[in-house]
Amino acid sequence: MRIPLALALVLALLAVPAIPVLAADLKIANGGFDQGLSGWTSSHSPGGTAAVTWQGRTSARIADADDGKAYGLESTPGLAATANTRYVVYAKVWVDTGSADLYVRFHGSSGQVLGSGYTHVAGPTGGWTDVQAAGTAPVGTTSVSALVYSGVGNQGTAYWDDILISKADTDLGVQLESSVPNATTFAGDQAYGLYTGTADTNPQLAVIDVASETVTKKITIPDTASSPTVGGWAATTSTEGTVYLGTYPNSKLYSYVPGQSAVTDLGRAEGGYSVIFGLAPGANGKIYGGSYNGGQYFKYDNGKFTSIASPVWGTVEYVRSIAHDPVANASYLGVGTNAALIRFDNVTGDRSDLLPPAYAVNSMVGGVTWTGGRLFAWVDRTLLVLNVIKNADGTYRATTDATITDVDLHISDARDGKVWFVRDGYLCSYDLAARTWQQTTVQPGLDVTGYGWVGGTLVGLGASPEGTKIFKYTPATGQATTHLVQGTPVLPAAINALGAGPDGKIYTGGYLTGGTGIYDPLRGDADDTRPDRETLAGLTQTDSMKTINGKLYFGTYPSARLYQYDPAGPWPPTKLYEGGHAGNKADDCADGDDPPPQDRPYALAGSPDGTIYMGTVPKYGKRSGALNIWKPGSAGRTLCVVRDQAVVSLAYSGGKVYGGTSTRGALGVTPVLAPGASATLFDYDPATDAVTPHPLPAAIVNRQAITAVAEVDGKIWGFAEGWLFVYDPASDTWPTVKQLFTVDYTKDTARAWRDANLVTIKQDPASVYGSIGDQLFKIDKATKAMTVLLTAGGMDGLATDSYGNLYYRIGERLHRFAAF
Repeated sequence: MRIPLALALVLALLAVPAIPVLAADLKIANGGFDQGLSGWTSSHSPGGTAAVTWQGRTSARIADADDGKAYGLESTPGLAATANTRYVVYAKVWVDTGSADLYVRFHGSSGQVLGSGYTHVAGPTGGWTDVQAAGTAPVGTTSVSALVYSGVGNQGTAYWDDILISKADTDLGVQLESSVPNATTFAGDQAYGLYTGTADTNPQLAVIDVASETVTKKITIPDTASSPTVGGWAATTSTEGTVYLGTYPNSKLYSYVPGQSAVTDLGRAEGGYSVIFGLAPGANGKIYGGSYNGGQYFKYDNGKFTSIASPVWGTVEYVRSIAHDPVANASYLGVGTNAALIRFDNVTGDRSDLLPPAYAVNSMVGGVTWTGGRLFAWVDRTLLVLNVIKNADGTYRATTDATITDVDLHISDARDGKVWFVRDGYLCSYDLAARTWQQTTVQPGLDVTGYGWVGGTLVGLGASPEGTKIFKYTPATGQATTHLVQGTPVLPAAINALGAGPDGKIYTGGYLTGGTGIYDPLRGDADDTRPDRETLAGLTQTDSMKTINGKLYFGTYPSARLYQYDPAGPWPPTKLYEGGHAGNKADDCADGDDPPPQDRPYALAGSPDGTIYMGTVPKYGKRSGALNIWKPGSAGRTLCVVRDQAVVSLAYSGGKVYGGTSTRGALGVTPVLAPGASATLFDYDPATDAVTPHPLPAAIVNRQAITAVAEVDGKIWGFAEGWLFVYDPASDTWPTVKQLFTVDYTKDTARAWRDANLVTIKQDPASVYGSIGDQLFKIDKATKAMTVLLTAGGMDGLATDSYGNLYYRIGERLHRFAAF
């Protein structure tokens, strides 16, 4: 009869000091036995252990031919551990005959064993089997180790490999980095790049010498605990040569005098509105600015903020761009979410909308520049060149000199009668007198965030997949260069989405600055302030990711782009579809209408035939999301599902796609949640192309969002705010409707796009795991009893690895939780 290992019979280990551990992952040296038995000690009877190759794997063999003896191998020295903390050991075992045991063991400062947890594996297993053992470290614990064991009473042979160890809840650290500016301005022969941070890492201002193309100074943007500064979208230079920066989420204005060692915090513009999106210099050192979320237009002059207009036009939410004409003392404001282009007379306060009517269906005027006596307005990649004319009654109108499509956001100031910009990857010029544009053969190779002139040379600074690049072009000679800027800030990027890839790795997508991180479970490196591997470029902000049919799919913002990636192939992923190009800007899913263009893809699902479904939130100022459908060999399409509601959760089951909606539309709609609306559960049948809503039980009729749906054993599980529901498609019944959490999206509208998550793991077939708000939980499938596993402020997202661990994010850091 097998006798479990008893602490009273264990010989005390020699006292070995634990190795200090810096890595989030506790890495057992030689856990895969690639170096034989190095790092492992025979713990019981001598003999019986060897390093071998078994079924193609380097492994440790325990051959027990004596039922009166025990044999074991223990990882030594132990890894640093903390009392009252749960630890888990993972391993692969092939039990050929007899049985085997896996232990996690806890040791005191003298090496004595204080406690353990174990798993018994009966053989034969017939192949490699994943097993794990868990236990909580008792008082006095200083180190933890793994033990593979054959006990007294057992006879048999077992092979062990891939032995790993983890704390139950582990902070895995930063996963993504960014080294590109969000905003750029020039002063003299220097460029100034504003680099966005995260909630945990302050942004930085980089001073870049244009001649040497190197960073000469990096300055951290200060803040306070009550008014944190995360990043910034706006930068300009005053007529006096001072650099000004506009930040978020505290709407602060900062100044920097070239040559100094620090920036100055000038305080909040407009009482703390969330984002300063535009800054422009006025006469005599004045600075004009615009912000979100009240359509604010303000002035900073002689140390004082002045509110000029709030909102500047109608009910707009955004002043997204701003330019200033110092001669007329008039400002030009690109606003949204109902696009308008406002000329604001700073003397009289008079306002005129100059936007051609054909562009009023857009959500935003994203860029404006006043130069060479002309107004340049950027609307959804179309550059309008406008001639501003005063009417007899004192109002203003604009005539269109030119319309240029496929243009990047930023343009240069006029020089020698020309304005420069990038169109479709090529540098182009616009001749103000001739009112024509011309393309050069020069390809700058970067997304320019700001232009300046140094002497007769046009200089552009901006982002590329490799980092910050500087572009120089001399019109007189046609000479052009593009180089990486040396020494730029490298800052963590917040995690916006996470998911498990088909290769078993955990992928993360960056907020705002984009990029993709890859984490290899339980094998993290020793520096948790930096990613384990270089951030992959090529994707903008990822809003969702999901493994379907052996491929990893990404949904990215803006324009709801769908990408496919095969880890066996090259990076970057292949773009399949773009919901931002579908539909009609004038429509919003009214009867007979198309869907509006889509923007934020928060949900993905797939069917066995390779069809991919993407649930989306529309572009700014619209309410109606959509179901986007792509299948191999097709161009893809976007369907209206529920008018005035976004599609934020999807699951495939039984030949249909089930979706949950949110009554929150895009940013810029007022009110945020559609009045009197209730979230919808629907299904889409690809065989009939029909969308069918399912009437909800009374308890969840008035819920604002269904942020999770998942297929579990042929039924649809979901969360409507804090209410768990189970819908049975076979019987068209709702066997479970139960409130598990208190959630009110009217008080926290940000959660109405994405909140709850539901997953299953093969190691625990009796449970469903999930997250909502700041809580991680599991639900018993049979009884629907819920157990909160962990509460952590700022928790979001949920993914699983092949070991059954759960992953979530808090800001810029990835966390892992051993669920059982």
